Amino acid sequence: MEDKTEEIVKQYPIHVNGKRRIRGAILFEAKEGIFTLIHCRESEKKLSFTEQIKMKLEEQGRREIDMALKTENGSYTTRDKQGNVWMLKRWFLGRECNLHDNDDVREAVQNLACLHRELVYPVQDMIKDASKILTQEQEQEQTKTDCLEDFKKLGCKKEITGTLHRHMREMKRVYNYIRTKKQKNEMEICILNLFPLYYEQAGKALEQMDQDSFLYLQQQSVDEGRLYHGSYNHHNILFTEHEIAVVNFERAEFGMQIVDLYHFLRKWMEKKGWSVHSGVKMIEEYQKIRPLSDIEAKMLYLLFLFPEKFWKQINFYYNGKKSWMSLKNYEKLRKMEEQEQERQKFLREIRGLLF
Repeated sequence: MEDKTEEIVKQYPIHVNGKRRIRGAILFEAKEGIFTLIHCRESEKKLSFTEQIKMKLEEQGRREIDMALKTENGSYTTRDKQGNVWMLKRWFLGRECNLHDNDDVREAVQNLACLHRELVYPVQDMIKDASKILTQEQEQEQTKTDCLEDFKKLGCKKEITGTLHRHMREMKRVYNYIRTKKQKNEMEICILNLFPLYYEQAGKALEQMDQDSFLYLQQQSVDEGRLYHGSYNHHNILFTEHEIAVVNFERAEFGMQIVDLYHFLRKWMEKKGWSVHSGVKMIEEYQKIRPLSDIEAKMLYLLFLFPEKFWKQINFYYNGKKSWMSLKNYEKLRKMEEQEQERQKFLREIRGLLF
């Protein structure tokens, strides 16, 4: 592994002084700065799309962006002898956002609101800027317009309501599977007992999301060039000496930016036991910087209404070994049940706050 990574890094224009392992990557200290080497699952086209987003943020004043380096051959990625694909990115020394520290969370929410204001990249600007980030191979094979069409396809892969409809079908499939079992363990009985409540919540959320106004919000977000990070979690929020660095934009797409806010707050609210005061305060902090439109506010509420945690746990169950009960997953389901009353209070409160 040592020789392999050294051979890979030699293809990039840096002079390495030392290296060490960090979470999910190898960190290199070089004369030119700090870098991370990671396995890459993205195509060159997708990487070009991501790099164009990061370049836009850098132009708007963000100093610490994990820009990918090009090899001496002009490519973002390189392969080792086993065919594994790697990429090298700028990196920064800092600590991850601490979800147990309210000040950290508040600053992360404020930073997200600022990020969303910056992540507006209209189509005509992408056309103008595309040549800045094309690899040599892409410049030879494609026109800027062709590349833009690729970017639009790469940047609009997911559609939140379609994903949640699939999750609802999967919930029903698990329920039907357990019902047919003659012998059921404690976790399976718990799933059957909780299913009616959460399936009803999912249905109510999706019934409203399917209305024309919410479909228009998605299309409007794409048309206006609004992007969201796609993986804004505590691992990707680094508190550095200079600023809050946001890293790993590989899942960035055009679409509803409130998806980032929802995912970040939901995870934190679960850890806080769905504290009404805490949740409301963080939504207010976001809105001080980037006020939500009426339709965005309603969509945020509906995302919280959809029981994503329940879907996630029973999906783990269904895709795992069913011959034994996962005590960890069972405890998470029981904790959900215990927190449901507080979750309902939170839902009522933000409904009144948002619309």
